[in-house]
Amino acid sequence: MRFLIIDDVPEYRRLLRYHLDVRWPDAIIDEHHPTSSSGLPATLKVDVYDLVLLGHPLKGETGYEWLERLRGIPGCPPVLVFADPSDEFAAVDALKAGAASFFPKARVTHQRLIETIRCELGRGGDLPDAQTLVGRIGRGTTHNYELVKTLHSSKLASVYLARTEADGDLLACKVIRYVPDDGGEGLFDRFIQEYQIIAGIDHPNVVRIYDLGVADDHAYIAMEYLPAGSLAERLRSALSVEHALAYLRQIAGALQAIHAAGVLHRDLKPANIMFRDDDSLALIDFGLAKHMELRAAITGTGQIFGTPYYMSPEQGHADPTDHRADLYSLGCIVYEMLTGERPFVGASAMSVIYKHAHAPRPRLNHGLEKLQAPLDRMLAIRPQDRYQSARALLEDLNSLLL
Repeated sequence: MRFLIIDDVPEYRRLLRYHLDVRWPDAIIDEHHPTSSSGLPATLKVDVYDLVLLGHPLKGETGYEWLERLRGIPGCPPVLVFADPSDEFAAVDALKAGAASFFPKARVTHQRLIETIRCELGRGGDLPDAQTLVGRIGRGTTHNYELVKTLHSSKLASVYLARTEADGDLLACKVIRYVPDDGGEGLFDRFIQEYQIIAGIDHPNVVRIYDLGVADDHAYIAMEYLPAGSLAERLRSALSVEHALAYLRQIAGALQAIHAAGVLHRDLKPANIMFRDDDSLALIDFGLAKHMELRAAITGTGQIFGTPYYMSPEQGHADPTDHRADLYSLGCIVYEMLTGERPFVGASAMSVIYKHAHAPRPRLNHGLEKLQAPLDRMLAIRPQDRYQSARALLEDLNSLLL
């Protein structure tokens, strides 16, 4: 199938694309962004598409000029109109101008959109039924989930304990709502990117991703449930050297795997390191991760993401970062595991950020001197003075501790 999305707003085009991609991952989806008030370009061929999704109003429109011109082209497929603002009069006018169906932009639900498309294409028997909270990743089948309880909630996203309806397996379900009027577009993009990045990484210390779905105005990721809590909960005091080194090796191994895939975590902290019942750990929450080969920076220039206590000097100053920033964050975690204290503290986030870049490097307690050299390299202010890879860190640890 082939779809054409026409709208002035790139974020809204992406939202419609998400809905289509999840239901029909093999479909061809093209986008058109009107660049002037001259109306429908003569070079835009619509008869090759099965359906057009048309935003309203577009540049220079006073009525439904774009819709009327599209419908006047021989072979034009059904056109769905997505309007803002919208009311019953706008809907009536759109239908009179030839729209197959009408949607208020702010109230598009996944189920209604997919059912409308199925109806317009006349292929109801060939297309899967629309369902909520379903996906096509992981075990190769479509899943339904029952949300059992809330594990964590914030204004940006919520994490639920969920159960598969098919076999009762427990998993964690992270849900985010698309909010087009308060900056939610970038967050929605980062959420989808989080899935795309970590779903392809197979490592025992990286959380397993089972499923992705879009339902109504939400997207979700179904992932491994890690029931034994976070490293943050274990850092009320210093850990034993044995436990700290075991966790260090596992975290470094996970970083080696994600860095090899071209991924930065960018928010490595104890709360994002979770444990299984067998005491193995897994890195979670790649919502701030950035693919090192991604040319279009979704996060925007100059924005600071992450947690100041574990943030590298370059990240704290919104300078370009690479995988060595994750190794710096790991150094902060290592120091806290060994001493029970954070390496740099202050009265404000900015004072902590300043200390990361200017304060003397912290010293380990008596009896831990052997680990001071690798800690200094992890916490080096300049990236070129740090370990240049997680592999180099692991090799140094192995030779040092033999």
